[in-house]
Amino acid sequence: MNALAQLPDDMVFFTQITMEAAEDTAFLEAMNRARIRGALIGVEAVTPAGLKDVYKGFNLVGEELVDRLRLFSRHGVNVLGSFIFGLPSDRAETFRTTVALAERANLAFAQFVLLTPFPGTLDFESWATSTTDHQTVEGIPVTKYWLIPEIRRPKLLMPHPTLEAEEIRVRAQGAWDQFYSWRSVWRRSRLVTSLKSRVAFVLISKLYRQMYANTGIATDSARVDRSASIARIMAVACRRLFMARPMPDLEVPVSPTVERVA
Repeated sequence: MNALAQLPDDMVFFTQITMEAAEDTAFLEAMNRARIRGALIGVEAVTPAGLKDVYKGFNLVGEELVDRLRLFSRHGVNVLGSFIFGLPSDRAETFRTTVALAERANLAFAQFVLLTPFPGTLDFESWATSTTDHQTVEGIPVTKYWLIPEIRRPKLLMPHPTLEAEEIRVRAQGAWDQFYSWRSVWRRSRLVTSLKSRVAFVLISKLYRQMYANTGIATDSARVDRSASIARIMAVACRRLFMARPMPDLEVPVSPTVERVA
């Protein structure tokens, strides 16, 4: 990070990191000097039972978690917090509690993903070996869900002990809607100063929600297609906000390896 700090001031960086980084103030200060302006942090769950479900019992919960996450923004590192819904310990109130904590923690962005067993993980092995109903979609077993066309793929694969799959999906989409409401997004846009930057923040926030909540969680094919079209239009507008003036005289460095090959 000390080396990154020596690079030109117009270069900024983003990373993925764990919350343990906030235990060391000197580390956060070094991130700030290196112009690391954003970090994806896997919070996963906000309850002790939820953290146990994802093998992260060492993570903080409640106000301790809020305080820990706020430390990043105080040092100029904006956080994209990632949360998982559909864990065995989730209850109806978990969704509302999660959004409320994300807002209190001053997260710049948040993503609310549905529990998915990925091949090679303990969850996948447990789920695949315990699945006995041999459910298929278009002739493809759900235990090979990645081969199922995305629009036909079940949104939630692992059965939940107390909640129906559709309820989890609807509540998860509601979490996206609540966190990315116009009022909430505009309030969070205060983390940047200029009006242009705030407009860019609002557009990017809405685009992010459109891409994940509508095209990723929605089940209505017409809604998904419409959302994809809207997302493409919004992406064009966002791109224009980040376009800089052409620099025709900018020299592109050539590595010694390329020169030798040439």
